[in-house]
Amino acid sequence: MKKRTIKDFIALYNSEEEEKLVLIQSGTCADKTFLDNFWAAHTHVLAMADVQNGELISGRCSLNWPLTDKERDVGEYSQRFVKGTIYRIKVRGWKGAVFGEPQWYVTEVLEEGVSCPALEKVWAEYIKPIIIEDESLGTLTLDREMSQFNGKVNWQGKEIEIYLDVNIENKTSWTRSINAMKKLVGEQGDWDEVLRKFASAKLTKLANEWLADNDKTDRNPEKEPITEDEFGKRMSLMEIYMYSGGSFSACYDDDDMFWGHVITVDGSLKKGPKRADIEGGTRFLQTGGY
Repeated sequence: MKKRTIKDFIALYNSEEEEKLVLIQSGTCADKTFLDNFWAAHTHVLAMADVQNGELISGRCSLNWPLTDKERDVGEYSQRFVKGTIYRIKVRGWKGAVFGEPQWYVTEVLEEGVSCPALEKVWAEYIKPIIIEDESLGTLTLDREMSQFNGKVNWQGKEIEIYLDVNIENKTSWTRSINAMKKLVGEQGDWDEVLRKFASAKLTKLANEWLADNDKTDRNPEKEPITEDEFGKRMSLMEIYMYSGGSFSACYDDDDMFWGHVITVDGSLKKGPKRADIEGGTRFLQTGGY
C-alpha cells in the first residue's frame, strides 16, 4: 500500500484559496491521519462570514491543517486559534461530497481579533447560559462544549453529580435524557441495590487479588478476604452519566480496594446493568457482563 504523505492531505482540498472570517468555537486537537503516517490539527468554527460584507455564510464547520512530527511535539499548533475569537484566514474547501460538517484546510492566518457584528452576535447568543429547572432533578445547566446538562441530585442521602448527554440542536433529546434520569433517580432505592450487587459479583474476586498484591496493608486476604457484601457497602456513588436512549454509566469511589481507581457500572433502564469496570490510574481492567 502506498504510504500517504502531507501532499495527499492537501490534495483532498481545492487548489484555489478563499478568504473567510471565522468564529472559533473550541480548542485545537491533533491526531494521526492516513493510517498514522502524519499528524493533522483540527479546530471547530461556530460560524463563518463573508470577508467583504460580513454576512454569515456557514454555521459550524471544521478547520484542519497538517503537522510535522516536530510541530506536533512542540505543541505551538494548539495556540494558533483562541476560542471565542474572530479571525480572517485563507482556506481551501473540501473537494468531494461533504458528509457532516464542512471541512476547510487552513493555509494562512491573516488577522486575529477582527470585528464582525454578525459573528459577535452569534457568540453572544452562544455563551448565554441555558438552565432548566426540574422538580425532580433540580437545576440543570447546559455545557455546550461537552453537549451535556450538568446537575446535582440527592442519591440515598448523599449529593452526587449527574450528566445528561444531549444533542444541542435537538431538544427532543433533552427531554429523553431528562426523563431517563428522572426514572433512574426516582427508583434509586432499587437501582442502588441492583448496581452494587452486580459490581460485587463481577469484581470482588479481583479486589482480593489486588489486596494480595498490596504490601501496605496488614490485612491477610486468605484469612480476611473482601466479601461481596463488604465490597458493595464500600462502594460510594459519585456521579451518573445518562444518555437519551436510556443507557447510563454509574461511577463509584472504590474506597482504595483498587488503589484509587474508579468503579463503573454500565447499563440501561430496560436491561439493567451490563458491565462492571475499573478505570483510571496505570492499570485498567474491563470485565464482561451478560
